[in-house]
Amino acid sequence: MTNDLIVFFKNSHGERREIGKASSENEAFKIIHQFLDDHKFKSYYTRSWLNPSNKLEKVYDVGSHTEFFICYNPNGWIEN
Repeated sequence: MTNDLIVFFKNSHGERREIGKASSENEAFKIIHQFLDDHKFKSYYTRSWLNPSNKLEKVYDVGSHTEFFICYNPNGWIEN
């Protein structure tokens, strides 16, 4: 399996930076949680949604209110 998914951190200024590549959404969660651990941020929930302006991106809110994670899937996401 290839690392098709690209995981980004989007800071409170709207700037993105790549933090990893993943082959599955579960692997993307591991990258996100490692980033949170490295920055000593405790998340009490995670919610996600498809970016309404770009269906190739899934946005993850981990409770910071101003910073998010974005997972880009060049193959698109299946909507539930």
